Amino acid sequence: MTELHPSIIVQFISCTAACVGFALWFNVKGKQVLFCGIGAFCTWGMYVISDGILHNYFLATLVSAIFVAGYAQVMARVNKAPATIFQSVCAFPLVPGNNLYFVMYAMVMDMPKETASEGKQLVLNCLGIAMGFMVIEIVNKYGTLFYRKLKKA
Repeated sequence: MTELHPSIIVQFISCTAACVGFALWFNVKGKQVLFCGIGAFCTWGMYVISDGILHNYFLATLVSAIFVAGYAQVMARVNKAPATIFQSVCAFPLVPGNNLYFVMYAMVMDMPKETASEGKQLVLNCLGIAMGFMVIEIVNKYGTLFYRKLKKA
């Protein structure tokens, strides 16, 4: 299908503005909105850099999702707030909306090859996000258990 390539500055500005808007829509309050905007900006930066180095959408999404989940955990501790606030807002740049659109378009236009191709990419992007979140959750869980055992000893 078609690739969209607006300038990188436009990508960063629109990504940050949209995610700040989502944070406000989700009733995120105070300085947490700022941290959500910073996280979204950094998430998109991580994705652009990863995609440029790895040339693989799945791996770029995975690396970026790991960043999002790690950032959310750190911000949760800094702000004494749930990590879900930061994780849900900062992950919006990774949501494969264009893939979903092209899958639906190809289905409606009866283009099975394009549907399969875009569908595969859509599933891989979603798996990258989920796996990235799981990596940090596992590290966080076992890190906490290890820290507690170390603290008791």
